[in-house]
Amino acid sequence: MFVILSMEKITIKDIKLIGFHGLYDNEKRDGVNLGFDIELFFENQINNSNDNIDKTINYVEVIDIVKKINSSDNFDLLETLCNKILNEIVRLYNPLKAIIRVRKFELPIDTSLDFVEVEMTKESNVWYYLSILRFKLRR
Repeated sequence: MFVILSMEKITIKDIKLIGFHGLYDNEKRDGVNLGFDIELFFENQINNSNDNIDKTINYVEVIDIVKKINSSDNFDLLETLCNKILNEIVRLYNPLKAIIRVRKFELPIDTSLDFVEVEMTKESNVWYYLSILRFKLRR
């Protein structure tokens, strides 16, 4: 017996924005360069054979959510910003799994580094059960 499970993924990579977030006054006043990655997993939700934007996930709308939350407040922590974006995207699109990454490129330290990054993931129970089903079907 074969069961075909279709998994679809949308990736939006390295959205570049200025954010007024951080623990220090100058970060909130002058802003910092941020990068955002979004990964959304669906089952039979974005496979659009009709070529109709209204029947799929609109990337521009997802990017607009990131921009709106980034500019809506000044957060001390990247973790808070990341969590707000994750919760809003999950609420609006109900993906099986969502991964959000937020990078900050400048830090007020005297150590050379490319960036710091916060990553948060949410998975629905459906994703968990599909993983179990796939494992059992392989036996």
